[in-house]
Amino acid sequence: MKNLILNCLIIIIVSTQMINISCSSDDNGIEVAEVSSERTIDTKLVGTWNGTLEGSFGTAIFVFTLQMNGEIIAETDSQDLCTFQGAWWVSNKKFTASGEDECGGTAIELLGNNASSTEISGNWTASNGNGGTFSMTKQ
Repeated sequence: MKNLILNCLIIIIVSTQMINISCSSDDNGIEVAEVSSERTIDTKLVGTWNGTLEGSFGTAIFVFTLQMNGEIIAETDSQDLCTFQGAWWVSNKKFTASGEDECGGTAIELLGNNASSTEISGNWTASNGNGGTFSMTKQ
């Protein structure tokens, strides 16, 4: 009988500890911050930007027009690259533009790693495997 009471007591203690462990809050002090991925149009960026795209083809001069409605038109006189149109936005304080070129519908994406009301720079990629860097200055 004494062993039965002792075994029951051990089971109750262990069970209570298991419940406490499984129901306790996060004890490591790490808080998960919410990340906003809301796309917005930063009005400070609306306008005409002159810049360059660099990649395996060399350097191409571009004129970017960022419109208030979220559209981008990127024009160039490069023999190697084509004008492209698409959308632009800011999310988590980062500039992004995405569109297709007018030559063959190649998808283009610009990801800014530095954006201010006067300068934007970052990396670009294309669905045909091309990519490189870009740098723009507001006019």
